[in-house]
Amino acid sequence: MLKPANKSTLHKDIMEQMIKAIKDKLWEPGTKLPGEQSLAATFGVSRNCIREVLKALEHAGVIEAKPGHGTFLSRNADKIVAGADLATAIFENSSYNDLMEVRRLLEGQAAYRAAEMATSEDIEKLEEILRGEDRGESLDSIHDRFHEAVVEISGNRLLGKLLESLRNEIQAQRQFHYAVLPDQDRLEHWTVLEAIKSRDPGKAWKAMLHHVDYFWRKAPNTKAAQPRQKADS
Repeated sequence: MLKPANKSTLHKDIMEQMIKAIKDKLWEPGTKLPGEQSLAATFGVSRNCIREVLKALEHAGVIEAKPGHGTFLSRNADKIVAGADLATAIFENSSYNDLMEVRRLLEGQAAYRAAEMATSEDIEKLEEILRGEDRGESLDSIHDRFHEAVVEISGNRLLGKLLESLRNEIQAQRQFHYAVLPDQDRLEHWTVLEAIKSRDPGKAWKAMLHHVDYFWRKAPNTKAAQPRQKADS
């Protein structure tokens, strides 16, 4: 049974309850969910809060919004949420939107600088990390090491410290991806690598943003933060 959400961790609490409700067959795959207003009243929160949770579930493929008809569980909703309990930690300390915006700023700039700074040895290091899949290494591990290496290659130690300060939240967000989403975003690492290898900072920046944004596309009227250009010497 659904109940008012815990006020201290609203998004996480709502996500956990909705995932549990799906697992417990409160809603069957393909069926229509209660409207935003009804869910907001049930959980005792605002419609904006419900909307953010629904958006995360939609991008995970758990629900489908059908304009003019409402929101429905996808046919594979029960399979997608299987094992996704830990994923809801992404909402513990900040909203998904906030974290995505910060990641775009920091990781986009890291890729931009990496394209300027990378040596032949650095490129080989990135290629070796990605080839780990051929050696049977965990895709999760490959993903984490690739992102960490790009930041290291950028040569910006403060940038690395800023991302390190967000390690727990970023790791929790990645766990959400690993638990409920397909592997396509990890395959995009090769595109990022090729952009860095081409020594084209703008191309590398765009490739990293496309990768980071894979499951959370920005609204058409939202302008992406531009990378800081290297000053002329």
